[in-house]
Amino acid sequence: MLRHSTAVALAFVVSCGGGAAVDAARRGDNAALARAIDPELRAGKLTNGDAARIARAVAENAIESKDDATSRVRELRSCASALSSALEERAKIHDDAGAEAAMALLDIGALSASAAREWLHDANDSWRAVGARGLVRDSDEAARQKALVDPAAIVRRASMRASAEGKAARDVPGLLEAARVDPDLMARNEAVRAVARIDPLRADVDASNAYDVVSRLHDLWIGADDALREDIARAYAAPNIAAAGGSEELRLLLAQGHGPGVVTAASLVAQRTEMAARNASSGKPAWTDETRALAIAILVRAIDQAPRRDRLLAIAMAPLSIPDVRAALDRAADPTTDLETRESALSKLLEWPARHDAAKKALLEFASPKSPEHLRRRARLALAGDGDLDVQSWIEEDLKSSDSSTKLLAATALASLHRAARAAPLLADPDAHVRTSAACTLLSQR
Repeated sequence: MLRHSTAVALAFVVSCGGGAAVDAARRGDNAALARAIDPELRAGKLTNGDAARIARAVAENAIESKDDATSRVRELRSCASALSSALEERAKIHDDAGAEAAMALLDIGALSASAAREWLHDANDSWRAVGARGLVRDSDEAARQKALVDPAAIVRRASMRASAEGKAARDVPGLLEAARVDPDLMARNEAVRAVARIDPLRADVDASNAYDVVSRLHDLWIGADDALREDIARAYAAPNIAAAGGSEELRLLLAQGHGPGVVTAASLVAQRTEMAARNASSGKPAWTDETRALAIAILVRAIDQAPRRDRLLAIAMAPLSIPDVRAALDRAADPTTDLETRESALSKLLEWPARHDAAKKALLEFASPKSPEHLRRRARLALAGDGDLDVQSWIEEDLKSSDSSTKLLAATALASLHRAARAAPLLADPDAHVRTSAACTLLSQR
């Protein structure tokens, strides 16, 4: 049952703009919702505020629904703050969707860690994960390390996030072992990310352990896949790990390696000034001018001639403040390059004032209906992010696509243009995933 405050709010909404649509959305009547939205939209009467109120009703209905409820709640995690009352009600039901709601509340601070810990010994894996996520105190060390080897991957990943939030230096050996042997690939990445957030030089931990962290990450790199290598590179660059030898590991990677992990490392080093990357213990720069120059050279080479995957990653991560990098992006944006590389380079150059107008003109060609679908929707999103209303009509056509990702990108683009109400038809889409994901996008415009 809805809380009294929520019911009052909805009664008020029904009497305001979009009232018939809100009522249909609350009932989950998508056909009626579509009929209510269409005339208001055609008459230009549906405001972003109206659309956000309808989106809230769609989202709350999805949270209460029993139709693949866990997926629906998960899709609404990014807008949990706007839906806390509905999520609190859903968390009272002891099933997987209820646990997903509780985790969302925990993430936004609407559920306390102490309350979460009450479910630590629950028989349901999802609820036990909520309990593990609450193990953020120093006194939770034993329970947290036990959860790190729980049979359920969802519990192990939650305990890793708790280690990271609690800056639990004594958990680092277990996290590094999990990064090496955990059968769940997502857990391996989560473990390395947790290590990157923890200070291995904490005074109450054996200093030799801090340097062992770098050695273990080095060994882990050898057998890691590309995704894990990217996270290891970011861990090396974390200030406390850089101070314990991570900066030297990055230098060696730049001198000897290749692939996405090295491109990530190069970008991290290139973006750091010496002042921002000082070694915490000695006051010396973590990276020399020579190392930074090598990082820039690797980025430039990746943008110029790496395999497409690495090339696109280098473009996405390229720091525009560096002249050599901008020159490489100019070359990548040349009409002689392949279309995907050129579109990515132009989208990046859109952020640089001196290249903005030329990049915009070229991207408008990519955004046109004659361009390949995967390129035109990316170009339209980039131009919308730049506030270019010239692409609005094309974006609205994407709302009619049979592809769910195209429709949702269109909703995001319209929100960027502050025209979120134009995406309201997606709130009545036959696909529940589209409805809930679009609802989150429109709620952000309330």
